[in-house]
Amino acid sequence: MNNKKFVSKTVLFLLLGSLCPAFAQLNGEYTPDLARVEIPVLDGVSLEETISATSFGLTMVQGLTSSKITATDGYINATEFYASDDLVLAFDGEMTFSATATKSGSIVRLIGAKATAKNVTGSGVLTDGSESYDVTMTALVGNFVFKTLKIENNEIEGSISKGSLTVYGYLTDEPTKKGTTKANYDAEVFGPFDFPVDNIITPEIVLLLTTTKNKITGSAIGTFGDYDDVDFKVTGTRNAKTGISALTLSSSSIKGISAKLNLDGNADLNGTKNSMKVLGYTLTY
Repeated sequence: MNNKKFVSKTVLFLLLGSLCPAFAQLNGEYTPDLARVEIPVLDGVSLEETISATSFGLTMVQGLTSSKITATDGYINATEFYASDDLVLAFDGEMTFSATATKSGSIVRLIGAKATAKNVTGSGVLTDGSESYDVTMTALVGNFVFKTLKIENNEIEGSISKGSLTVYGYLTDEPTKKGTTKANYDAEVFGPFDFPVDNIITPEIVLLLTTTKNKITGSAIGTFGDYDDVDFKVTGTRNAKTGISALTLSSSSIKGISAKLNLDGNADLNGTKNSMKVLGYTLTY
């Protein structure tokens, strides 16, 4: 055996090895910096407006896994509502709400937003020439349809399309004399109102990872504002040439939440091909 050739080959191998970058593997607990991920949370945000002397308000409800927005504590009321030139009413009732939230870039839009009157009753006065009659109001049917409703630059604003509300009732002293009246209202600008800063959250994900032969397994816990923490199963692969670990996070405690993270050897976000599905949004960052 030629020892010189053997030694030279060994030296060459070691030299080449030293010239190749050595990237760290992810083994242990890591918390990537997700400061670039800002998520407007609609849950708990109030909407209030006055249209044609009718006031309404509600508090939006947003689940952790759905793009559907509903509401709680919805109300509608008026103290001097002119249903027509001859009929003035005061009433009180509930308000429901529905919309679909979408996020594109920094803008959140509430598609198909609609506030609907429910369980409304009241009373009023009907004037017929020189005579006035007490009226019992049994229902108010209709809704306010938002032509646009969006959150941008920490403000919520939009517009409400023109429409009508239908009043049902009868003469208080003569219950058999029933009637309906349609009250029209004009289009209205909604807002702008400040969007609560506390409702713009940055998620936190704590990873516990093991890398073996460039295959990654592990678990994670995600925190999204005031919602319950989410448990994830983590799988992925590590690119030995670049040192980038591509992770897929699938929720194991709440269905419908997932994320894809590309991390360098320090568990910092790499590139822009990172994504997350949560609160009905599909986020890229």
